[in-house]
Amino acid sequence: MKQKLSEEILAARREIVRAQVERFHIYYYDFFHRAETIEMAKFFFETVYNLDGKEEWETLAFQTYDKVKNMLKEGTRESIERLMELNFITDDLDIQMAKLLLAKGWVYGNEINQDEYFELFCELDKRDVRKKQLEVVLFNLKKFYELAHKPVSAYIIKPAAMMSRLLGVYPLFKKVEQGYYATLPVHQILFDEFYALVQEKEWKFLYKAFPTLKEES
Repeated sequence: MKQKLSEEILAARREIVRAQVERFHIYYYDFFHRAETIEMAKFFFETVYNLDGKEEWETLAFQTYDKVKNMLKEGTRESIERLMELNFITDDLDIQMAKLLLAKGWVYGNEINQDEYFELFCELDKRDVRKKQLEVVLFNLKKFYELAHKPVSAYIIKPAAMMSRLLGVYPLFKKVEQGYYATLPVHQILFDEFYALVQEKEWKFLYKAFPTLKEES
């Protein structure tokens, strides 16, 4: 189990997450304001990063999931595991950035701007982990969309939710369910446009922070 974080670190982590979500709103403004894509943008750029209920989510992931995963259907299990992987990578990076922010004298209540966020992002470095994080994000985008648009998914999503409740792991499944309903209304052409933009902008952001990554790729 993870070590319990101090209130100071938790507050700093919330500020890191806030600044990150703010960046997403700037980068993907159009998708947050198109009726067809609002829920999808909110899911991938807010819900996945949401700290509400995070401790319960992580407790289930650490203590319960291994005991019940073989009772879940393969598609459900894979979706939960992809989200768990992204959560663990992102949370660890956010905590490290929060500690760096505190080391620089951050005071609770102060909001960092995008330039300050980028400086922290670069200073922490972790370029290889950041690369892995982005690869998992892009993989999740495609897989969630594919899951939502498989005809069979319409018939299994509700039974899967019921099963996860019976097994006591619904909070783990809830994000999968949210991702399903958020991407369901989005047509393929519009999703492809969204995916291409995320791919372009996030790699550009990463290469700007760590130019050597581009040279290695």
